[in-house]
Amino acid sequence: MAKRPEKPTGPTAADVTRRYIDEHPSIRDCLAWDVINFTALARKILEEKGVKNEEAVTVACRRYQKQMSGDPTADERLMKVIRGSRIEVRTRVAIIAARNDWEVLLRVDEAAGELLKDRRHLLQLIQGPGSLTVLLEDDLLESVLSGLRKENVIRIHRGLAALTIRSPISIVETPGVLAFLASTLARRGINSLEIVSSHTESTFVLDEKSLLSAFEVLGELIHSGENDNSGEPVSPTGHSSR
Repeated sequence: MAKRPEKPTGPTAADVTRRYIDEHPSIRDCLAWDVINFTALARKILEEKGVKNEEAVTVACRRYQKQMSGDPTADERLMKVIRGSRIEVRTRVAIIAARNDWEVLLRVDEAAGELLKDRRHLLQLIQGPGSLTVLLEDDLLESVLSGLRKENVIRIHRGLAALTIRSPISIVETPGVLAFLASTLARRGINSLEIVSSHTESTFVLDEKSLLSAFEVLGELIHSGENDNSGEPVSPTGHSSR
């Protein structure tokens, strides 16, 4: 009786190809825009992943692209959220990085209690596994620090700005918006010291020296496609500054 051929073990060339593309958003974008050389991409995957069958990888790339064309609205939904957003800018912002334990949290809460009554003030607490980050206006820095012992303070950053993107409620169900904004800033060489997401608000904390560049970059995204009567791009609006 003839033996049945054994099924191959491990991931197939198609599995490796799909995983490779998913791990490289820039390649995925190029596939979506149909501006990629399939042969060159297949050879790159062969070189990096050790796959032997170039033809199988090339076919898998083409199939991946066809599957993407079934959902052409993903980028459109993302950009619709961004274009429906507004920018708010705050200058003279500071960050306190402190030890994360209940005593420090209690002391910060006590020091910030009165300050939080004025909703115009920026004061946010971000609790991580190993540290507590306090994002606040520079004017409030001494009041909060007065309630902390020196040994509890890890680091203080001053001379910062907070750039907040206020988006429509649809951001809650639209994947990739925050990642897209953050990667856009990173590609322009703009570093964010903190990124805070709260419901429909995404806040990027950066050095004040980078504020104008960051504002222009995100403003271009939000107002992309808008023109005034002269045909020149409209400058970002809908923001406030302090």
